[in-house]
Amino acid sequence: MTRTLFASTVEQPQVISRRPWPALLGLALVSEGLYLLLLLTLRPIAGLGLVPTPLPARQLWNGWDLAPPSSRVGAISLLLLLLLALAACYALAAWRALASGDPSGAGSLLGLVLGPSLLFGLTLLCLPTVFSDTAFASLFSGRLTALYGLAPWRTAPPALVSDPYWPWLTPLTRHSPLVYGPLWEWLCALLALVPGASSPALGLLLLKGLLLLAHLLNTLLIWSLLGRLGASWRARFAGSLLYAWNPLALLALAGDGHNEGLLLTLLLVALWWLLRREEVRHSRGRALLAESAGLVALGLATALSSLALPLWPLLAGFSLWQRADTTGFGWGRLWAWVWRLLLPAVVVLILALPLWRGADSYRAIMAASGWSSFSRSPLALLVPPLRWLYTPLAVLLDSPRHRQPAQPAELTVKGGALFCFTLLFIWLLARMPARLRSRLYDAPTSPAAPSLSALITACLLALGAWLLLLNFHFWPWYALPVLGLAALRRWDALSWSALLFSLSALLSFGLLGIGSTLGLALEGLLIFGPPLVYLTGAFFWRGRRAISEEAQSST
Repeated sequence: MTRTLFASTVEQPQVISRRPWPALLGLALVSEGLYLLLLLTLRPIAGLGLVPTPLPARQLWNGWDLAPPSSRVGAISLLLLLLLALAACYALAAWRALASGDPSGAGSLLGLVLGPSLLFGLTLLCLPTVFSDTAFASLFSGRLTALYGLAPWRTAPPALVSDPYWPWLTPLTRHSPLVYGPLWEWLCALLALVPGASSPALGLLLLKGLLLLAHLLNTLLIWSLLGRLGASWRARFAGSLLYAWNPLALLALAGDGHNEGLLLTLLLVALWWLLRREEVRHSRGRALLAESAGLVALGLATALSSLALPLWPLLAGFSLWQRADTTGFGWGRLWAWVWRLLLPAVVVLILALPLWRGADSYRAIMAASGWSSFSRSPLALLVPPLRWLYTPLAVLLDSPRHRQPAQPAELTVKGGALFCFTLLFIWLLARMPARLRSRLYDAPTSPAAPSLSALITACLLALGAWLLLLNFHFWPWYALPVLGLAALRRWDALSWSALLFSLSALLSFGLLGIGSTLGLALEGLLIFGPPLVYLTGAFFWRGRRAISEEAQSST
């Protein structure tokens, strides 16, 4: 008894010291202070890209002795400093969560993840200034459908000066194509019918509140999926916290009102149902129902945003690639592929056809696709060298259509990017059947865990390649689905590069006011450069270490 009592008194402080909550709560308090400071200091300054809102929280400037810098350089410096501090607090929290022992108690761990995230989100709901007018443009587009009976997909929105949302649109938005996914159009139309939504302040809070709920639901889905994949309590806690506390996710959803959080919700729901399909594969009817539900969720995600397009073939072929007869051709196999690819397409068509207005809608979609120019894409840095190379050729050919080499240079870069993405995607599709039938982890897990983990890795690679190579008009919040998928994986070089991608995209919030071509290209390099350098370095270091270990084992 004396030995047991002595052991308990000695070992108890060691167990307590490994608990993650004291340090995490301290970091949460510091982060909340930074979010409050962001709320009090953000104000629209010419050239910074910030948009004022009708929220009464902007009156806080007059009640506090804070004097934000009035110059553009000073405001950008202060904003970048706050974003760097938020990124540092988040990095410390991620390190503490991953370095902690294997805790117990699902309720307390989940509360530690959701509680601070909810507090951060409620604080950002009151931001008096947003980084873009996407929320107002979305609500205005919904009012076009619900209240005015007009088609939302237009090359330029109608000048409804009497509408309460019109004054809150920036001049650029008033003369730009107003095009969103059909599912987002219908959701905004439903929000426009809510009593009191004619007030821009209430409509903005409703939209941002909906996306904050989607953020919390994403956290619960990540927690559930990790548990069903056989992850430990520490892995579930770390993965959920790394998403829920991410400043990019909170600023993009609760702060700015972008629909990428809802896109991630639908993708996680699709993965949840596909995993459910593998768990009930012994029952053909239940497995078919679960797979159909996952494909419907995939169709809804595609109808919400085009970012789901590269994931379509991967998720549709998930169950087929796991069968033993993955080779060969047959009418049954062809039909299995056809209905799995068509079911999401039918969902998209059902939502899109009522909004379609023929050639006008087509022109608006093409104009809003972002393929006509580069914005925050590092590929834009390849255009000037090709333009200098094509200039002597244009002089030599002496043809009027070749006198301006800018367009051929851009077409060359875009064509090369499309070719590279096609090769990478074909490589992923070719490797999926073998990868889905192999184990990724040494630890024993559920039978469906290795295959779904391989699918998540392929989706992460496909989405990252899509954003880098084919998304010529990039916005920082496009990195949010990448972060959500990375939270479901083991934390290797690919996951860490996705996390670094989210932090570099976060810092670009302070540079959204840059409008020059060179500035946008350098901003794209700032976003994509660090994760690519880290991933490339980790890849070559792992290869060098494997060669060294093989040489040592052979001697």
